[in-house]
Amino acid sequence: MLVMVYGCATATVAATTTTPPATTTSTSAMTTSTSSTTSTTTTSTTVPDYFDCRPNPFTDDFAAQLAADYPGVDITAHVHDLRSNCGYSLNREVRTRTASVFKVMVMAGALLEAQNEGRPPSELELEWMTPMITESANSPVRSLWRSFGGSPWFREQGEIFKLRETSVAGDDWSAWGNTRTSALDQVGLLRQVLLGDWGPLEEAYREVALELMTSVVPEQTWGVTAGVPDDWVVAQKNGFAGRTANSVGWVDEPGESEGYVIAVLTRGWSNWRNGIPAIERISTRVAEIMTAPPR
Repeated sequence: MLVMVYGCATATVAATTTTPPATTTSTSAMTTSTSSTTSTTTTSTTVPDYFDCRPNPFTDDFAAQLAADYPGVDITAHVHDLRSNCGYSLNREVRTRTASVFKVMVMAGALLEAQNEGRPPSELELEWMTPMITESANSPVRSLWRSFGGSPWFREQGEIFKLRETSVAGDDWSAWGNTRTSALDQVGLLRQVLLGDWGPLEEAYREVALELMTSVVPEQTWGVTAGVPDDWVVAQKNGFAGRTANSVGWVDEPGESEGYVIAVLTRGWSNWRNGIPAIERISTRVAEIMTAPPR
């Protein structure tokens, strides 16, 4: 497994970038493993002292243990610490199916359509978006797609939100859940849709997205909520279908600090439910570090 960190002064890292704000890359150690060989390359750069990254949750030992415990499963994750601007990647190169986390992009596109028309989301649009996000209903995805003119609306949203590592499916009536993406792209999308770190959505429309993603039905609040203290707020969306289990979200710290954004994407399970413990294992590991008091 490949472990990466950017923007940190002391972590085990490899160079990576986030879109579009600039970040600073630090000490680098890339470890790539196959069944027969392991190679390590190390480089370093100077990072300003004001970067104070928390420890890397995706250590080589943790990555190796995941690979041993879940053979044949693709697992990738990305975390962005909003307080330090430090990022951490697990298996950065992996691209996998979105399943229903795709619906975050659909919601973002619908909100942007309303914003561009100078109006709030219509009652009908909210009637579609609410079950789509809070219950992961599927039919509203196509309803929204048709209401905004159909093909190539899905693909345009990927371009608008600059999801450069996402290959959108669905405009040709193929299954939209087969869209392939990276954990980094999903974290970047949440930073636009919920936080406004960059991107086109204005605050009023981001507030709608936040309200929906903090109102997920209890039976779908597994995943990136694992290990998070009770007084922290999680805005999330899970994706689950067939062999795919994913969980993405913003974990908001009490007070003025903004916590962190996380995406965990997995594929290769005999049934998606079997992927939940692995996702929650990763989330718990991340939460132990990201919710601890700063050093």
